[in-house]
Amino acid sequence: MTKAIDRRLLGCGLACVLLGIALLIGGQGYYEQSQMLAQQQAQGERQRQEVLALRVELQALLASQASQLAQLEQQSQQLSAQTQQLALYRQVLASDGSAELLLAQEDITPLSQTGLFSYRLVLLQPSKTDKRITGVARIKVRALQNGVSVVLNDEVLGVAPVTLDFRHFQVLSGQLQLPSDSQAQTLELQLDLDGKALRTLSLNWPTFESE
Repeated sequence: MTKAIDRRLLGCGLACVLLGIALLIGGQGYYEQSQMLAQQQAQGERQRQEVLALRVELQALLASQASQLAQLEQQSQQLSAQTQQLALYRQVLASDGSAELLLAQEDITPLSQTGLFSYRLVLLQPSKTDKRITGVARIKVRALQNGVSVVLNDEVLGVAPVTLDFRHFQVLSGQLQLPSDSQAQTLELQLDLDGKALRTLSLNWPTFESE
């Protein structure tokens, strides 16, 4: 009887030892897995921070490039404007002064809306003097409506009168709207200059492919 009990106790002891060993091995494996998981999480966090840093650098680089492109575009526009002004000044210096005022440059461009046009006119005083020109300019358009020639004034075209005050040249730019039943023929610039009689400068309306 005593031997049987001893064998049972010995068996229980062995089982406890085996269970302890199994728990120890399992605990060691869990610890190693936890350590590996923590390392992977830390590595993932470092990679995420690196990606964020790269994104910030990329955004800064793109912003810098966009700023440089904008500056180049602005400088290009300024250079173009200066080139045009230089050409006008040369025209003033080369003139014999026989004409009092003229349209040195004109540009009429159709826009996406039907009947809407942008315009850019340069009123030039071809004289080497510093005499100042002052007054008011009004834009009109001579057009055909149902086969009848009519003059569309600035109110109909939606263009405000322009105050003139210059020595060599002045740029007049904006937009005008033609009525739907109108076929433009000429653009007229009516000049009401201080101390001078009313006069009108005109130019032919350009022909566009859609017309």
